[in-house]
Amino acid sequence: MKMVSTFEITKGFDRWLHLVDVELKSKLEEYGVKVHFACANEDETRVYDMFEIEDPSRVEAFLMDKEVIKLRTEAGVILDSSDVLSTVVKSKIW
Repeated sequence: MKMVSTFEITKGFDRWLHLVDVELKSKLEEYGVKVHFACANEDETRVYDMFEIEDPSRVEAFLMDKEVIKLRTEAGVILDSSDVLSTVVKSKIW
């Protein structure tokens, strides 16, 4: 299942990209999560992303994983600002 979400960040988009590309890589694989697209607003305080998870019932387990929480917090993610905007049925990324 694909979803579009948004959340606040405090350390900029590059720091968040490092989190996803490096620090969370093994956890993303463990939980079957793939980030397909991400962008930030002009002042890099909010991220919008489209991600896919193989088993939607594991979203909560991923977000509650202590290591995931620690890494996201260290990267400047405001955890309680997360909001799933929509599920995605069809998409195309150029």
